[in-house]
Amino acid sequence: MAIPTSAKFLQAWVEAVDSNKEILLKEWRHASTFTNLIKSNDDCILKQVADKLNLKCYPHDYYSIDSILYDDNDLVPNIPENSFWFRQVKVAFEHENDFKSGLYKEVSHLLLTNSDLKVLVTYPSFEVHEEQTFTEMKYLHNIIKGSSSQKELSDQESFLLIFGSEAGFVWDAFVFKEEEWKRIR
Repeated sequence: MAIPTSAKFLQAWVEAVDSNKEILLKEWRHASTFTNLIKSNDDCILKQVADKLNLKCYPHDYYSIDSILYDDNDLVPNIPENSFWFRQVKVAFEHENDFKSGLYKEVSHLLLTNSDLKVLVTYPSFEVHEEQTFTEMKYLHNIIKGSSSQKELSDQESFLLIFGSEAGFVWDAFVFKEEEWKRIR
């Protein structure tokens, strides 16, 4: 199984959210319902992304990670049917409705999780180019840059940050690079 890249994840994400735009916009301001649409219901966005990447989705918290994408080889062998224990993870996924709630916690969860790709999706209440967003991005960058995996994350572009905006239904995306975030959308 090929390792999913930030670009492929983002493409699958945009396709999935675009095909669900009407319901997502309807529930955008209802955090619990919106979160279920993104990562928890039977046909959530993340499951649709997994399908597009030929992966499976475990849409429940797993060691403080909101959801994970995996393939059968990632499961611990010979475990009881309908149980989920992983020896590796393709994509560790964090979703945070409240941009001001302490994204450092989500970044920390991702950094401590051994996965091929780390993804954080959040929703600033202001534009990406505004100072508040820039300040938060700089802080998150400093957290990642201080980790022992910074070079690998940068070289492989395997830490993806996606900002969703209700206004215009816009999705901005950045990958971690050692010097600064690199915009990919």
